[in-house]
Amino acid sequence: MKKILLASLFAVSAILLFTLKLQAQSTNDSVVRVFVTHNTVNHYLPWQYKGSEELSGTGFIISGNRILTNAHVVNDATFIQVRKESDPKKYIATIEALGEDCDLAILKVSDNGFFTGVNALEFGDLPYLEDAVSVIGYPIGGNKISITQGVISRIELTSYASSGRTLLGVQLDAAINLGNSGGPVIKDGKVVGVAMQNYSDGQSMGYMIPTPIIDHFLEDLKDDRYDGFPALGVEIDSTENAALRTYYGAEKYKGGVLVTNVVPFSAADGVLKEGDFILELDGTPVADDCTYEFRQNDRLSFVYLVQSKQVGQNMELKVLRDKAIIKLSVKLAPGVALVRPPYYYEKPPYYIYGGLVFTVLSSDLISEWQQFTEAPLSFQYYYYGTGRLNAKRKKEIVVLLQVLPDEINVGYQEYGNVIIDQVNGKGFDSFKEFVNLVQGHTGQYTVFDGADKERIIIANKDIEKISQSIIERNNIPQQYFEGVVR
Repeated sequence: MKKILLASLFAVSAILLFTLKLQAQSTNDSVVRVFVTHNTVNHYLPWQYKGSEELSGTGFIISGNRILTNAHVVNDATFIQVRKESDPKKYIATIEALGEDCDLAILKVSDNGFFTGVNALEFGDLPYLEDAVSVIGYPIGGNKISITQGVISRIELTSYASSGRTLLGVQLDAAINLGNSGGPVIKDGKVVGVAMQNYSDGQSMGYMIPTPIIDHFLEDLKDDRYDGFPALGVEIDSTENAALRTYYGAEKYKGGVLVTNVVPFSAADGVLKEGDFILELDGTPVADDCTYEFRQNDRLSFVYLVQSKQVGQNMELKVLRDKAIIKLSVKLAPGVALVRPPYYYEKPPYYIYGGLVFTVLSSDLISEWQQFTEAPLSFQYYYYGTGRLNAKRKKEIVVLLQVLPDEINVGYQEYGNVIIDQVNGKGFDSFKEFVNLVQGHTGQYTVFDGADKERIIIANKDIEKISQSIIERNNIPQQYFEGVVR
């Protein structure tokens, strides 16, 4: 009897091990290595590229014969190939959709033979703290697939390194290294996240994009257009101080956050006002520490309530204004920032006039400096400083990037990274409007005034001929980026 029992246990164990092995093999075949050739724009020389570079990341097969990976894995890609663990052949892939803000991308492979015999991975729910997970991918240090285990250690809104956007993220103590990006994080055989980044100053601190963000991305794409995650368009402060609550007449109400700024051109512009108390979003109470009850014994920033909806949907607000309760409705829109977010597959605009090179202030331009604090102070002012409040309601900031030396600009050749405020005494709201002001001027001189009182005066005689000569000497293909000239 004992021998029979042991034999039975051995048989059950063997079957279980065989089943786990088959499951692992099936999962492994659904995880692919992504080979990418990048060619990134040089934002300090916006007519040039930095040159091709070959990198690799990870992706995995989902329903509809699609491959999900990180956007930063395929950004600026000129050529993409994918390979399964069990197949030495590399297949050509193309980008079907890109979610820059949430760092997700969909790849397609035209050769359907790539998907033969491979099961699409299924998605699970958002995990809980201390849940055990496995990270699968192709990190540097080898060519074979790698599986590491970890535990969920934190769930909160997280800064996504590739876009700078703050969205729901999950921290885990599994190693996420170069090459892991885009790989699945598995719990109980289902995908609960996509590996995206690590924390360089901490050991075994990785981050994944959780399934609520993935679901939002995939739902957004159902109309064949990606709109991104919405933003309310306000800056807020907590309301824990009793004197503050009394001052605004909120002492008899529970919770609420104070609107300290309404972002120009945002969803809330013209709806909310500075000094408003937001008490509820879609009927959900917001606490005085800016959080709400996300699930039992778990709180998140109220911002996630906004981000969980789609662009174009309405959000109903209960607001205390001038000590009276009002109901407001906001049609949600993508976030708006004075400093332009990354361009990704778009080229940055530029315009050259008399050797003066102008462009738009963007996060891409700022990233040309290795550290944000190394960027010009005027750039930092508009990115994180009070300039971000956009009191002048501009749509873009124009920068004199550098001066290409010529007789016409002698004395100004040391100028660079100058914020331009006016042309011939006139202000402007966008780069295109700036270019039109310059091109439309027929006077003897064109005068550029900087935000820090710099003044540059260029003689207009034969200016087009001179500008053309300058760009030819510097091997620049054209005077301006298409689309900025009327």
